[in-house]
Amino acid sequence: MVQYSVLYVDDEPALLEAGKIFLERSGALTIETVPSTREALSRLGERPCDAVIADYQMPGMDGIELLKEVRQRFGDIPFILFTGRGREEVVVEALNCGADGYIQKGGDSRSQFAELEHRVVQAVERRRAIQALRDSEERYRALFEGANDPIFIFEEDRFVDCNSKALETFQCTREFLIGKTPWELSSPVQPDGLPAFTSAVEKLRAAYAGQPQFFEWRIATPSGKRYDVETSASRVNVKGPRQVLAIVRDVTARKRTEAALIAANRKMHLLSGITRHDILNQLTVLQGNLEFARDRTPDPVLLGYLDRQQQALGFINRQIVFTQDYQDLGARAPEYQVLRECVARAAEGLGFRGLTLVTEADGFEVYADPMMEKAFYNLFENAVRYAGPAPTVRVRCRRQGGSLVVVVEDNGSGIPAGEKEKIFARGFGRNTGLGLFLVREILSTTGLVIRETGKPGKGARFEILVPEGGWRVRDAGPAAGA
Repeated sequence: MVQYSVLYVDDEPALLEAGKIFLERSGALTIETVPSTREALSRLGERPCDAVIADYQMPGMDGIELLKEVRQRFGDIPFILFTGRGREEVVVEALNCGADGYIQKGGDSRSQFAELEHRVVQAVERRRAIQALRDSEERYRALFEGANDPIFIFEEDRFVDCNSKALETFQCTREFLIGKTPWELSSPVQPDGLPAFTSAVEKLRAAYAGQPQFFEWRIATPSGKRYDVETSASRVNVKGPRQVLAIVRDVTARKRTEAALIAANRKMHLLSGITRHDILNQLTVLQGNLEFARDRTPDPVLLGYLDRQQQALGFINRQIVFTQDYQDLGARAPEYQVLRECVARAAEGLGFRGLTLVTEADGFEVYADPMMEKAFYNLFENAVRYAGPAPTVRVRCRRQGGSLVVVVEDNGSGIPAGEKEKIFARGFGRNTGLGLFLVREILSTTGLVIRETGKPGKGARFEILVPEGGWRVRDAGPAAGA
């Protein structure tokens, strides 16, 4: 049973002894008795207790004076007056001075001590509940004020509270901000294309309906400064008026950096496109002149030189084509792609070229760069080049915990044990040395990992590991933990 410690003060030893027996009978209280107010104050200074019971009339200092001293020195310890004086003489003063209760002596001892015990337990639990609420409010306020992001609280469509970071962001006082609506401190048109008033009303209405909101917003401060922010807004379930809490994160610097990167990428794409076009034109000229030279000389030594130049031109041409593919990597946002359709398009792009494709990947979608088709194209082309004149490639899927493994295997001679990792390095191989390098780059943009696990002499076998959350079964939503 829960026990509360109580200090019982009275100048009548016999009453203290009887009171201790009655009050400890249920086991809810442990009673320590002292016969004077001086000893009571000394005892409270040595160690705390949960409550004080005190007589009113005592020599040197009465119960009201003791109450005042306790409040001044020891705070809000529950304090119950237990006295023989008439209630009308002291009750008002006692309550005005902060007493938690008042019990008048007299009558049946069992009943009056039972009531006294009840009053003490009630006062202690009430005071603890109040302290817990204060502690909770202090923790909330510390978190609220200590947050590094602006936080706002709305009632209906107006600010009713905010933290210091919000005032710093808006560069204004609390008095100025409280009572304002969000559209009064926002750019007229918001990132969603709607007027600030319309957009704010829609989002607040949804938040009050229990639908958490996350959106971009553009703030306009009274000083004229503008911020791009990301805002999360959700309903706060508290007693009283309906409220919405909004947390705002300043992303102005990030937006500027993104805009600068987009502009730089646009210029680089334009420059590389123009450069690539000009180089290809010159390669075409060189190709034509090589053909003219070949037609006009029977000299076998010279023809050998021309053949080596032809090979060099072919290599340069393939490198230029690769730069086009690599430039497109990451240019578009990743998306869920139907695996079977992606594989089929890759084989069609290859023109099959004697390839037999067996696909066992129905129903799976993978979140990847739009160039994933190019990754499969390169894997198939690798099989056509190295697996013999009539290669068979099999694509299948298996679940591995929460991940998905996509297996691409052929019936060729396989990869030597010492080359399983080297084949993904740029420049390795007998052709351009860029095909499998590009495959790994394409897949890695969304966290997909590829490795070669085949046995030499029994065909190449590539495993693509798609992490949990990066795949799903079609029309069944995300396959977390599937």
